[in-house]
Amino acid sequence: MGRQVRVNLTMDEEVVRKAKEIGLNLSKICENALIRAINALEQVEQQTDCKNNSIASHEWAGPDLNRRPLRCERSVLAKLNDRPTKAQPSRI
Repeated sequence: MGRQVRVNLTMDEEVVRKAKEIGLNLSKICENALIRAINALEQVEQQTDCKNNSIASHEWAGPDLNRRPLRCERSVLAKLNDRPTKAQPSRI
C-alpha cells in the first residue's frame, strides 16, 4: 500500500460508539471495504469490456435488427414478380 492520508467520514453516532466499545478499528474496516468495492467494480468493468469486444467482433454474424417486411416496391420479391400487370383474357 501507499502513503496513508487523513479523510473525514460522517457516520451514525451510535454505530461509532458501538464500534469503539467493541474495539474495532474504523480506519482499517473502511479501507478494507473500499479495497473490496474497488476490486469488485474493476472485475465488472473487465467483464463488460470483454463482452463488448466479443459482441463487436461478431456483430456481422448476428441477425438483422430490422425484422419488418420490406416495402413491396423495393423488395426483391416484387421485382421478380411475374404476375401479369394487366388483366388478360382467359383462354378456354
